[in-house]
Amino acid sequence: MIHSISCKNFYSFSEETFLDFQVDGNAPENNGYFLTNSGVRLSKVETVIGSNASGKTNLLKVLPFLKWLIIDSFNIKPEDPIIIQQFAFGNKKSEPTELSVVFEVDKKVYTYTFIITKERILKEELKVSGFVKEKKSTKKVFSRSWNKKDSRYDFIGDNFDLPKNFENLLRSNTSVIGTAARLNHIESQAIAKYWGEIETNVIEAGWVGDHLLPNSIVQLHEAFNFFSENNHLKNEAEKLLSRFDLGLSGFEIKKEKKENSVELNVRAHHLFNGQTQYLPIQYESSGTKQLFVLLKSILAALEKGSIAIIDEFDVNLHPEMVMALLDLFIQPETNPKNAQLLLSTHSHVLLSKLDKYQIVLVEKNNNGVSESWRLDEVLNVRSDDNYYSKYIAGAYGAVPRI
Repeated sequence: MIHSISCKNFYSFSEETFLDFQVDGNAPENNGYFLTNSGVRLSKVETVIGSNASGKTNLLKVLPFLKWLIIDSFNIKPEDPIIIQQFAFGNKKSEPTELSVVFEVDKKVYTYTFIITKERILKEELKVSGFVKEKKSTKKVFSRSWNKKDSRYDFIGDNFDLPKNFENLLRSNTSVIGTAARLNHIESQAIAKYWGEIETNVIEAGWVGDHLLPNSIVQLHEAFNFFSENNHLKNEAEKLLSRFDLGLSGFEIKKEKKENSVELNVRAHHLFNGQTQYLPIQYESSGTKQLFVLLKSILAALEKGSIAIIDEFDVNLHPEMVMALLDLFIQPETNPKNAQLLLSTHSHVLLSKLDKYQIVLVEKNNNGVSESWRLDEVLNVRSDDNYYSKYIAGAYGAVPRI
């Protein structure tokens, strides 16, 4: 589970910014929250809102970037740069980026911190909190810092039982966990597994579901390929599609092997006068296609108890449909493993379904610097306020200046 994230000098976030899933005892007792194995209370959902170009997507990029850095950076060449983007203006573009995440795996709460430039990881540190004889303890698992004078890393890893000569195998542009996991280090593999299960439509370049990009077709193809290989989740998707009253009773996927590829032919099932009729998927609405893409990430996250990070969650969808998808994470019947959802949206009607601890506002100032805050940090916000009406009226900020 994700407890919190922070970033500094990351895209439009020039100064340190936090996004927190953790709540205290003031948060209401309802299905939107759960207690972790470590005894921490977390929200199942955090919703990021703000005007266009405010930095919402940039805030959502933190976790997908960390996923890449932790488990996939090993795939780049030793001489390749790290795909990090500092704040673009002033002196910040020559300064390092700082990222930190607190997450929980197997009753252990980890704090993983990075300081990075495009050239190398300057600092990497992992701490773990747990209970020893019912007493909470925190220890440093490992750390490495770039020693500029000697052009080498100062490495401390006595508490991590790493393979012999591990430091000699570690590159400047890949993480300790990613490297150790490939060497069959058990704890690193458990951490890498958690990060590998994160579902997202956000990559380093932004939202991959953009309908102006060919990537939307790629995403649809990936969704149907996923359902073709996970029939039980395909069945779940069909149940939801029928429930959502889209006129669909199901869909079928046929794979055809070509010379150098595999082609997917997808047909939607419609009932007409009591009989099943078939319609090629390309004739379905944009909203129906988007729903297939979303259900791939949503159902996968719900099954694994992981987190789904979805940018533009509401695109091409009716607000009631968006509410129904959100409800899949909130209700324990559909989310028994306490999967989490981090989303951005312009469907502000969602605010009526959320608490002030589940709403994150993002605003960009006149210097192009993004700032974010959770609604419970705003003074005099009551739990029984009409968040939708007050947000639209500008009471909380993060609205377009038109």
